[in-house]
Amino acid sequence: MMSAADRVRLLIVTCITLFMAMLDNLVIGVALPSIQASFHAGMSDLQWFMNAYTLAFAVLLIPFSALGERFGRKRMFLTGVVLFTLGSLASALSDSSLQLTLARALQGIGAAAIMPISLTLVNAAFPPEKRAAAIGIWSGISGLGLSVGPLVGGAIIEGAPWEAIFWVNVPIGVLAVLFGMRWLKESKGERKPIDPLGIALLGAGLFGLIFGMVRGNDEGWGSFSVWGPIAGGVLLLLAFYGWERSRKQPFVQFKHFRERNYSAYLSAGFWLNAGIFGAIFLLTLFLQQAQGYSALGAGVREMVWTACTMVAAPLAGLFVGKFGSKRVLLFGMLLQVLALIGIALVIIREGAVFPFGYIVPLMMAAGAGMGFSFTPLSHGLLSSVAEKAAGEASGMSNTARELGGVFGVAIGGLVFASGSAIATPNDFGHHLVPSLFVFAAMIAVGVLSVAFLARNDRKTAEAGSPSGAELSS
Repeated sequence: MMSAADRVRLLIVTCITLFMAMLDNLVIGVALPSIQASFHAGMSDLQWFMNAYTLAFAVLLIPFSALGERFGRKRMFLTGVVLFTLGSLASALSDSSLQLTLARALQGIGAAAIMPISLTLVNAAFPPEKRAAAIGIWSGISGLGLSVGPLVGGAIIEGAPWEAIFWVNVPIGVLAVLFGMRWLKESKGERKPIDPLGIALLGAGLFGLIFGMVRGNDEGWGSFSVWGPIAGGVLLLLAFYGWERSRKQPFVQFKHFRERNYSAYLSAGFWLNAGIFGAIFLLTLFLQQAQGYSALGAGVREMVWTACTMVAAPLAGLFVGKFGSKRVLLFGMLLQVLALIGIALVIIREGAVFPFGYIVPLMMAAGAGMGFSFTPLSHGLLSSVAEKAAGEASGMSNTARELGGVFGVAIGGLVFASGSAIATPNDFGHHLVPSLFVFAAMIAVGVLSVAFLARNDRKTAEAGSPSGAELSS
């Protein structure tokens, strides 16, 4: 049994490392012009600097979760930290576009181990009555890392060369490994036999889906280079499903999908990330290209959003224990739906150029909604399965969310790009409004899936026991 001090140390190590990994999802965005000038890189190179990380990260989330359950969560978590740190070092030392792309992929591989296993470590370390609060802190750090990436990148780029955004990770990674070796305790989950064919089918299927979606708006959705990988990915995932159904000990336990809460929270995670990260992507461009703020200026203003996320996520952990995951999640998602619709209505009424203060309350509501959503999503999903299956559930949750984010950016970008050319700030606003309504509709689909599928787990939260324990039989 871990002591309170051990749990605090575990939370420090996992959250600092998680923040570092999530930060690098978006931190490179503001550095792309500097990198382009340094390498004389083309647009395809710039896209791969971003997509190499995303692809490696999304494809390997589930495999790393399973490896952590079999070979040890501490061992695989620290392996991920080492890989991410080496990827950061290689990125900083890169002197060509190809080297930077490969280094970013290595970062993504490391992050794929850090993200799900850190959640599993936190879930296993805390007793049920304190678990929601701990996951709230974890969720707040995760959301903060994603959201402040552009701000941190902009602040570094204004005073240092682009390599600095990667150098800063190296000492953090080294310290995380040293403290992790000392403070983390080894634990394992459900020991499943290694399934090379299943891992290959799953990885290739997810790769095809994501590869096609991230290229759709640039290559054209009717292009074979887009729909071909997507169709191939779907076929490979169907083959993975058939293969797993034939195994006595499958790599992915599809029986979990019969638990209503499990399916509801996975669906909600997909649609929530589709709506909210698509909106963040376009609103960041809106602040810079339509309202004229610098990258740093836009990042500072987005702190209105992210600061509320950081505050609301730990509070959500407390509310989950009192009201249950379902009610807190519905509240958080509805806040985001209303906030996005509100921002769209402001643009319709005022045009694209207006004082930033007009949308401050709406951005605060969206940020608070994110905080009130991330915590019950993670807690509700993990509570729907037996503790020995927590690693798999964490991997599935993060994969669904990552797929949702890629889907949201792709579809939102498609809606945004349709219609006439964008020549003025008001043109930008006219294109943004329908995208915001689409993003709100995506989150609303998640609201409906939770409202009609998920069971209220207030009694479970008060009792401090997982609601899905029956799946362990």
